[in-house]
Amino acid sequence: MNDTQQTHDAQKTLSNLRDHLARHDKPIAFFFGAGTSCAVRVPVPDDKDKTQPLIPAVAGLTEICRKEASGLGERYKKAWKLVDAHCKEIGQDSNVENILSRLRMMLNAVGNTDTLSGLKKGEIEKLEESVRKTIAMNVTPDLSKITNEHPHRKFARWLIKTSRQNPVEIFTVNYDVLIENALEAERIPIFDGFVGSYQPFFHPDSLRRLESAPGANWTRLWKMHGSVTWRRIEQDTRARVVRGEPDTAGEMIYPSFQKYEESRQQPYSAFTDRLSRFLEQDDSLLIVAGFNFGDEHINNLIFGALENRPRTHLYALQFAELSEDNDLIKRAYQRPNMILIGPDTGIIGGRRAAWTPMDSPAFMEDAFELKIDESSDNDKDADDSIAKSGLMKIGDFDSFCNFLESMTAS
Repeated sequence: MNDTQQTHDAQKTLSNLRDHLARHDKPIAFFFGAGTSCAVRVPVPDDKDKTQPLIPAVAGLTEICRKEASGLGERYKKAWKLVDAHCKEIGQDSNVENILSRLRMMLNAVGNTDTLSGLKKGEIEKLEESVRKTIAMNVTPDLSKITNEHPHRKFARWLIKTSRQNPVEIFTVNYDVLIENALEAERIPIFDGFVGSYQPFFHPDSLRRLESAPGANWTRLWKMHGSVTWRRIEQDTRARVVRGEPDTAGEMIYPSFQKYEESRQQPYSAFTDRLSRFLEQDDSLLIVAGFNFGDEHINNLIFGALENRPRTHLYALQFAELSEDNDLIKRAYQRPNMILIGPDTGIIGGRRAAWTPMDSPAFMEDAFELKIDESSDNDKDADDSIAKSGLMKIGDFDSFCNFLESMTAS
């Protein structure tokens, strides 16, 4: 339960995180969700004083896809509502990823003359294609709009200044190429499981066998839900997944949990296995940013490892404060090797408490803020009577990357 009498020391929490990040011998990985892409902001076209995310969040993307589906006609609008309702019935968020997965399941189940959610097979294919292409189009923006100071570039600048015995691994469920673009801009060698130069193809052995992969100075990038740069080709009567320029067809984004062709399933299953293998390492550290833990398949891997491997640690950086009945809060209570950091409270050692109001040392000024209630009628000269609270900002990916970059500032 939430402890209202005691507080957590923000300085100690951030110092521990900084120490973990500074260790050269510790296996470290990052898990990035949609919130990291939303942290890249650009001016609003009609109002240069305001900004908006370069890539919409899942909720915004869902609404864009819903409108596109409705534009196909009344039958498709009704079908979307039915699929949306079915997701809710089985306890899933009715976001665009779950709707896309549900449409693919429908395609596997429907016959040529059958009807599901009011649509025939060809119409379901048309709706699935609309969703897929709308996603791909909206996560493939013009990267020339962003400056060199966006969060991913800051992350890359921190990364290039670190040296480690083990390669840094980045797991992401994002389809966009923001992280690839930033790492390459900073001249960081990346290995993503694809090999070759003309049409790099997916090579699963390179994830399982260390001798098949580059050395520790190559950052690993595992795109858990696919990418706009992947596509499937037929070559010499065999199917393979290759990587190239971003493709707005979005053929290889977000896997269905129904098993379809092995060539399609292979990258997703290989990256899932890689996440399991990372978490099984002694003293491994996984830092999660911009992810709402809405993928149960990934959740089972992470939380199962935390339960079975007490020396595996997780920092879950949250942009928004979570309610007491949130599943992530309940999981954090049960796992002492999981540290959940929210804006107003944190869960450390299975105990939830607010952050101690305090002045920030220089190293944490980008990650923490002392808030003073300006509306208080108390005597402002009597410091003890001023209403103060601690605000942890590190759940914002931009603030987190500022925190990282400050570690290597000269």
